[in-house]
Amino acid sequence: MPKQKNGSLRGEILQFVKNTYNTEPEYPWQRSPESAVLRHRNGKWYGLIMPVPREKLGLPEDGISDVLNVKCDPLMLGSVLLQKGFFPAYHMNKENWISILLDGSVPAERVTAALQMSYGLIAQKHTGKKRTQPKAWLIPANPKYEDISVPLLQEKEILWKQSSSFIVGDTVYIYEGKPIGAVTYACEVTEINIPYRYNQGGLHMETVMRLKLIASYAPELFPLESLQDYGVVSVRGPRGVPEDLLLCLRGE
Repeated sequence: MPKQKNGSLRGEILQFVKNTYNTEPEYPWQRSPESAVLRHRNGKWYGLIMPVPREKLGLPEDGISDVLNVKCDPLMLGSVLLQKGFFPAYHMNKENWISILLDGSVPAERVTAALQMSYGLIAQKHTGKKRTQPKAWLIPANPKYEDISVPLLQEKEILWKQSSSFIVGDTVYIYEGKPIGAVTYACEVTEINIPYRYNQGGLHMETVMRLKLIASYAPELFPLESLQDYGVVSVRGPRGVPEDLLLCLRGE
């Protein structure tokens, strides 16, 4: 087995997957004997540890560091890549995978959380099962282009561009960008897969969902600065709500 580099979390990660998923790493490449594949029991990869020249990641320091490639929910990709130590996947599909530095710049618990997400995505894809339990989302809105307060406060509902991940019963927290810069509304998804043809101003929609207003918040309650305390650096696309932030939004 390859020796662990100084400062690398490689050994800790391999111990975690062994204890959690009974995964033994595979070393399939003679040209890259330190690259370790982590394989789900269904045969699909859910992780890949490999040494990468730091310059290939755009880092100024010379040398080689271990990275972990994991599968990422596309809805979370944009916000994840804003975090320190997270990069577009090295030598893998950058729309579905990310690379995480294992040099200690990312805490071990965040690395293992990303591994658990990857493992779950691989398992879900294999079974083909659709999500049935409601989920809470953060989604962005741009007040420069649309005043969403009118339909939400007057009609108590609004049509919204839909991605395939939403289901009826999901809760959606709307974050309005600058100049507001805060979560201002909570809604419930009441209808999905509504045909809707729209292509204007760079926005293209073929399917929308119906959102019903649950609550509204003053902008000073949940500004971006307070969301950052819960690990939400930005809201550039739909993403899941961290559990501790969800409790706060619910007033629990």
